Amino acid sequence: RDISSKFWKSIAHVVPKNADKFRIVNPALLQETSFDLIGFPTKGGKMGKNVPTMGSLAIIWAINYCDEVSVAGFGYDLSKPSVWLHYYKDVKMSTIANSWTHDINKEKDFLKTLVRNGVITDLTGGILGGI
Repeated sequence: RDISSKFWKSIAHVVPKNADKFRIVNPALLQETSFDLIGFPTKGGKMGKNVPTMGSLAIIWAINYCDEVSVAGFGYDLSKPSVWLHYYKDVKMSTIANSWTHDINKEKDFLKTLVRNGVITDLTGGILGGI
């Protein structure tokens, strides 16, 4: 039974790589990042402003595996709703501000804490608002 029609994008039925060329991230990383580190509410297992962005998940993954972690281009300036959210896609900042899955303000506070405590290096100053 194909359930692809129930999702916003079609589901891949094959991965065009050999198994040794990709990694699957343990879902426990999502749970740890969401609830233990950022402090999102669990909401009884329901989604709603308690899902971290892939960027934050990538940072936490890197912290677990790398001696040093530096990021560039991170940060959300919600006072500029018409600027691009990502460099590769024409999605505006207002999209993430209105997201029902992400609490960007709480996530940004978490990232600021990582920078201020020297856990990660913010190469472009976007997390602390310096860009």
